Amino acid sequence: MITDIAGVLLGTALAAATPLDDFLDAMAQGGQFEGVVRVETASAPVFERAFGYADVAERRANTPDTRFHIASITKTFTATLVLHAAETGDLSLDDRLVHWVPELEAAAYGEVTLRNLLEHTGGLMRDHTEALGAGEDGPDAMVRALNAVGPQSPPGARYTYSNTGYALLALVLERATGQTYSALLENWIVVPAGLEATTYGVPENPALIATGVDMPDLVTRVPVDVTDFRGGLPGASGIFTTAHDLVRFGRALEAGDLIAPASLDIMLAGIPAEGSDGDDAMGWMRVGLGEDAMAWVASGASDGYLSVLMIDNRPDDLVAAAVQNNSSAGRSGSLALLRGLIYTRMLDRPGDAAVPPSPLADALAVLEAEGVEAASAYLDTLDWSDMPVASAAVSQALGAPDGGVGETAYAWAPATADAGEEWLELGFEAPADVRYLDIHFTQIPDALRQVRIEPGDIVLSTGDAQRTTSEDGAPVVRFALPDGIRPASVRIELETAQTPGWPQIDAAGLVDGDGNTHWAVSAEASTSAFMSGAVSMHDLPTPDILAKLARRLDENGEALRARDVRALREMRMR
Repeated sequence: MITDIAGVLLGTALAAATPLDDFLDAMAQGGQFEGVVRVETASAPVFERAFGYADVAERRANTPDTRFHIASITKTFTATLVLHAAETGDLSLDDRLVHWVPELEAAAYGEVTLRNLLEHTGGLMRDHTEALGAGEDGPDAMVRALNAVGPQSPPGARYTYSNTGYALLALVLERATGQTYSALLENWIVVPAGLEATTYGVPENPALIATGVDMPDLVTRVPVDVTDFRGGLPGASGIFTTAHDLVRFGRALEAGDLIAPASLDIMLAGIPAEGSDGDDAMGWMRVGLGEDAMAWVASGASDGYLSVLMIDNRPDDLVAAAVQNNSSAGRSGSLALLRGLIYTRMLDRPGDAAVPPSPLADALAVLEAEGVEAASAYLDTLDWSDMPVASAAVSQALGAPDGGVGETAYAWAPATADAGEEWLELGFEAPADVRYLDIHFTQIPDALRQVRIEPGDIVLSTGDAQRTTSEDGAPVVRFALPDGIRPASVRIELETAQTPGWPQIDAAGLVDGDGNTHWAVSAEASTSAFMSGAVSMHDLPTPDILAKLARRLDENGEALRARDVRALREMRMR
């Protein structure tokens, strides 16, 4: 029997199932969405549904009142607090950082402003915690790390995403106002916006929280211990809230209830620095919706959680949020829901209207009815050429770069962030005269450990590499190759445990003596993420994930069959 878990619809107009319902059901059946979606227009709430379990072990269902860790959307709240503080005169955006944090070395950080931190142009490292020892935490440790490492680029010169920058902003807020970050959140956002379930840090009552789960495949579920959640320093992450409160926050921000319209204009202005295409802002990014329409999006990801908040710029003034507690099972699933479904499917906007079948759900039905061999045989019959599978598969590393800067569905990524060793092996039809190997990342090139080249078993370390950027500002790692080498394959080896987030490789090319680049023609990888494509946005499982399921069924037989059917049935909604 298929269980409907905490499904809620708002408004009589949506009493019947909608295309959005159908698509959310398909996502849930495929194990790629477990959480809550809420949508409001300017006039009324129009949609809210909850899926799956807040706690699988206790069979506690997600509901609209369940709270989730929103990770980097905390930065959007922090930017709001800083702009409010500027309005009250507690600080100025053009204040030097060292004015408020004099412990920082003035020679290194003396020209960095609060505006730089808001815009991610302060030249700071991404995460100062990487430079700390076990058990080290707090402002003093952060300052020590910054002084030890120093800035990565001059202030204002380059957009470089930094959790540390927003942690510093929280510290500045506390010193400028004499209030804690939690108090500022309560007094300046929670109360005026009428939020009902928003806190910094883990709520004391565990029954209020969705326990995050990582899913290295579509079956395995690894709980995240939220009771041990530290969230880093305030400012960068650490807020827990509901989809309802996220929408209300967006609505209040848009209405001028939290900061003045002039401050909101500052917040949403594009960042004109190298490394940003102008669609990055203070706590937001701009996303195209077709027909010259735009929306502002804030997103967050952490162990076990994903979250997205979107504000439309069109006359119906739509605000939507999705929060999810199965992060590894759909890295961009929440964004796909908002960008590709709420607008195009529910509101009859241009776009893909057809809801594709879920091959995983079909395979599970065969598994349940006919057993392991039949399910495995079914997977072998699928024609993947016409299947709108997720687009962050290994094939995205082939050909010329097309991903740009930042997280994208047009680059290969491993299945799980921070998992440890991963590899991408690319095949080439190499010319006789090869001078360089260029590896084009969209983000986190620091995850690169070494490169192996065949024939010859040549190993290249990152110490031999030159760092540069492409024309659009994306990071490129260049290796000078020995004379006379003609690579047939290049194995790119990553160490992701020390580089938070998903490293992404857009392309790799061999540069000949005339300066021509020869791109990879074949690819294999240790794992592949299944992220949503910018066009189809169906977020279905990739062939390699389904093949893995089939192998597990073959290897483990009926015992695994019984467990998998039970577990996956519980994630299926109707």
